[in-house]
Amino acid sequence: MRKKVLAALLCAAMSVSLLAGCGSKDKDTQKDNTQKDNTQQGTEPEGPSGPTLADAEDIGFEPLYHFGLDGKDEGLTMVVRDEADTGGNTGAIYGIKEDAGVQQIIANGPVGDCTYFNGKYGIKLPMESLDSNEYTISFWVNGDRFGDFGATLQLGHNVGMSADDTTVTWVNFTQGPWSSTGGPLFPVVWNLNSANKTQPWTAWYDDSVHGKKEWVMVTLVATGEKYDFTDATSGEVTGRVHSKLYVNGMLVNDSLGETMDGYSGMAQDIFTASYGGFEAYLGINYWDVVFKGFMDELYVYNKALTDGQVAKLFAEGNPNVESVANVEGEPEDAPLDITITGTAVGDTDCSMGFRGAHSETWKVDSGATVTKTFKNYHTTELPANWHNFVVVLQNVADAHSADDNAAYKEYGVFRADNYGWQGALNTGENLEELGWVVESNWDFGTFVDDMQGATVVLSVTNNGTTADIVADVTTAGGKTYQQKYGNIAVDGDLYFCLTGEKCCLDIQ
Repeated sequence: MRKKVLAALLCAAMSVSLLAGCGSKDKDTQKDNTQKDNTQQGTEPEGPSGPTLADAEDIGFEPLYHFGLDGKDEGLTMVVRDEADTGGNTGAIYGIKEDAGVQQIIANGPVGDCTYFNGKYGIKLPMESLDSNEYTISFWVNGDRFGDFGATLQLGHNVGMSADDTTVTWVNFTQGPWSSTGGPLFPVVWNLNSANKTQPWTAWYDDSVHGKKEWVMVTLVATGEKYDFTDATSGEVTGRVHSKLYVNGMLVNDSLGETMDGYSGMAQDIFTASYGGFEAYLGINYWDVVFKGFMDELYVYNKALTDGQVAKLFAEGNPNVESVANVEGEPEDAPLDITITGTAVGDTDCSMGFRGAHSETWKVDSGATVTKTFKNYHTTELPANWHNFVVVLQNVADAHSADDNAAYKEYGVFRADNYGWQGALNTGENLEELGWVVESNWDFGTFVDDMQGATVVLSVTNNGTTADIVADVTTAGGKTYQQKYGNIAVDGDLYFCLTGEKCCLDIQ
């Protein structure tokens, strides 16, 4: 829900509603939520060495939909991203349009032939709403790459619309940055029903990405059993449906009642025909990177399969098959070669999860300015504008959360791409309320390239009751930029530190 290319002073995507879609716009809110103990987000049934596979049992009924994705006529529509026209989707960053010139790419898969997605197209599925809280969705996937929030499969009602305009629901099988260290997880089933303001997710919380360069079968089962979840802190009550997540036929997450926190499970009534505007896509959505990799054998049932029936689906495939697409794909991203000459924040492979590492904290006395110089490097694998340095202004030294120090308070968190927040307020929707000044002369058309290897001279000034941050940036190619956050309220001691996401900082 927050997106990549920024066209003005503030990120264009910041105007998208929190409940509009599933790209980067909600990214920061979701990341803050994941500071909770992930072990409480659902039980992980395990045998002596991990999840186990149940004995296979016959299914005994037909699926509501089955797509073999093997090149046969299944009523599929090849679609591509439309960067110029959202098609009236008020919550979208991009449109999705049919392209008759795109050919479905066929390769060998775990069950006969499969489809290869080259990162340039997706598939619109000929489906109608399931109109039920009981369902099973299962498919095979083998990703060359996964992008955070990018869809392998996304389906729902009015998916690209803003929740201010209509009821928006979706289920997105994706990668999320919600491991215990802020790193990636796959599979994650992120879901939304804006009618009851519920946006949970369910995942296998083993801090791993399953299905990258390997075949896995992902299966979601919603049993239809409804219950209300009451948040212990806020007292807010939201509806859930008992859900189970399987990987390769093995139950890896069982989200039900007391076994989960407020961010796990499936929202109620996601598939409600009266909402209208149902749509289902493979490999593409309205906000995020287009999927690149293989998919095979999509099953959709209007019944909840048992453990044994899911095992039966898995037994029909061969996860060890080596799939090769007979196409010239995009070149693989070259790894960075970073030589640290000072002190590193984050690993040199730029794998750091959001705020996964911090610099030391520096105190800024009233009336003083403290300046630090560093080089900024970011990931080469699907780099985004926010994959760069982040500045945190806080009131204590040597702490990065209230868990470290009960007195900890953040005056604000400030990204390189003109997006910041303080508590629940952010510069996208609440700039006037925050009272901050945000200025820069970035060229967001070249921002990602400009920030790779850029030298940043960052100064923090304590004005007594407010603070200013100024970043003077010189790119590796010699271009110069300046970014400023100003009028940041301060009501005590002022310290700052540096952190980021999918980046590495070399502090001089």
